[in-house]
Amino acid sequence: MAMLKKLVSELLIVISLACLILLVNIPVALAASSSNSLLSHNLVSRIDTIKAKMQTLRFCHNGSCFYREVGSKILPPASANGNYSAVISAIIDRPSASPDKADYHFELINDHWQLRKGEEYTDVADYMFNDDRYEIFSVHNNRNLHGDIAKARIDGNLKSGYISLYFEVLDKGIEREPK
Repeated sequence: MAMLKKLVSELLIVISLACLILLVNIPVALAASSSNSLLSHNLVSRIDTIKAKMQTLRFCHNGSCFYREVGSKILPPASANGNYSAVISAIIDRPSASPDKADYHFELINDHWQLRKGEEYTDVADYMFNDDRYEIFSVHNNRNLHGDIAKARIDGNLKSGYISLYFEVLDKGIEREPK
């Protein structure tokens, strides 16, 4: 009987400690959840701002190209030390025989969305961008063109949505501070 009392007493102590731990951790978990919710809302709203600015862009040689059906997806970090990432996808409305598509890949670095790479697929060429570099595969002459987007912007010979996004919406690929 004495052993049973001792066992019940120890069990009550363990249960009391477990309850205490739960009571202490619930506010911490709620605060973390609330913080994550605010962070998620902030990240979504900032990507939405970038998307809204993209929809006002006009590019190509005569300004006849624009984005429509702009959508996005934000991905959580793949590891504990990783960064959030996002993909903005859009249809590029340009005079062409088929719909053109674009995907732009962002990474959250130092609390700013940064444009890391992009792809634009048209009926005449595939454009690949990596930060401030580009490569174009043309179906007309089966050759690749590549270079620096800043030079291409100055020369005016590459009218791409990526370049407008990189320089006009963003500050050399980095999210601008809110005004």
